[in-house]
Amino acid sequence: MSRIRSAQSGQALVLSLVLLFAGALGAYFMFSTAQISSTRHRLDNAADAAAWSAALWRARVMNYHAYANRAIVAQEVAIAQAVTLASWAKYFESFTTSASVLAAPYPPVASVLAISADLARSTRQITEATAGEEILARDAYKTLLATSQEVMQRAVDTFGLGAVANEVARANDRRFFAFALPDEQDFANLTRRWEGQDRLRLKEVVDASLDPFVRGPRGMDMTLYLLPSLCFGNPAAGPQTWFQQLKKRGATVMAPELERWEAADTHSLHDWRPRRGLFGIFRGCRQVESIPLGWGAAQALDGSGMQAPTDSSGSGLLANPGNVGDNPLATALAEAGLNAQTEPGFSAYSGISTVRELNYQALANRRFPVSRVAVLARAEGQDARTANALNVGVGRLRLSENFAARRLWSLSAAEVYFRRPQSGDASDEYASLYSPYWQVRLIQPSASHRALAETYVR
Repeated sequence: MSRIRSAQSGQALVLSLVLLFAGALGAYFMFSTAQISSTRHRLDNAADAAAWSAALWRARVMNYHAYANRAIVAQEVAIAQAVTLASWAKYFESFTTSASVLAAPYPPVASVLAISADLARSTRQITEATAGEEILARDAYKTLLATSQEVMQRAVDTFGLGAVANEVARANDRRFFAFALPDEQDFANLTRRWEGQDRLRLKEVVDASLDPFVRGPRGMDMTLYLLPSLCFGNPAAGPQTWFQQLKKRGATVMAPELERWEAADTHSLHDWRPRRGLFGIFRGCRQVESIPLGWGAAQALDGSGMQAPTDSSGSGLLANPGNVGDNPLATALAEAGLNAQTEPGFSAYSGISTVRELNYQALANRRFPVSRVAVLARAEGQDARTANALNVGVGRLRLSENFAARRLWSLSAAEVYFRRPQSGDASDEYASLYSPYWQVRLIQPSASHRALAETYVR
């Protein structure tokens, strides 16, 4: 019986050793699993933060483009206003001068108008000098804005976003590393420079932003019923030809080649005169410009060449702003004044700017396009501080982890999208680079993102 009890006590010791080994192995496993899970959780959070931050940087640059485009539109509007003021000042000077000459038979009125003409001349000189300086400064500023758009655009490519993503990941844990995955030129195709005749889109935005006086037409037709024409009383001509007319014309427009702003204002007296054919046969009445009363024109253009371009007729105005050609004599006088325009700012204009806008032809969704950013973050396997990394355990108690490329990996993605903030207006606004409504949200990585990430983790 004593020998049987001795054998039984030896079996309990072996069982205890087995249970101790299993317990130690389980403890090591639970410790390593907890360390890996904790590191994985922190890496996932860091990847999400990196993807969101990288996409946010891209959204802010796109919003910067929108603000820059709006600022460029404002500069173009200011240049158009400066040209308009210069034209109007010339017109007012010539009009008061003509009025003082016509009022010569009435000395009291003529003396008042002569003083007004002198004041108008001084005002015109000050206006021209001020407008020239403003055109010079505004054009330089909009050129700087257009250049800054290109600089900012370079900062949100894959390399730039990778730098942002890595900085954010390392801010979460200095041992983490993150980078942005290539997007196969998707972002490069999202926007483009609008150059050449594509600038008509910007011109339309600028035209819509002009105030009514600048945009024009600054026109007026007035029949002078107290001033009969040479066709007065002729029943064959009709009552509409019996009296003389005043015609005021003017506007400010961008010339067709998009390289100059033109403003012109003319005011003339028109008379109806009989038109006769062979043998003195009456053939109706024709209206002719009898007296040019006021005229003025100004233009902002690139004067770096030897001579400003003109149209086929040799006129200095390419666009006939506000149909000033209806007063041909006054228009000719206004164009002659363009040659006397000596302020340097008027010849420093570089044309409608080339701006960065959405590349609508390349967009899958032209109304609400998106730009996706995928970030791949990693941590070295030894930084997980598992039992194996801490060199705990020997032999069969030594557990080893099978990490891909000996690292932990986390893939995250975010999306830049356009959405107008909630307001009382329920209408939708489609995406553009004129409204700073680009926002960010986290999304699930796509199949292409996962396939691309696989090439890095193998």
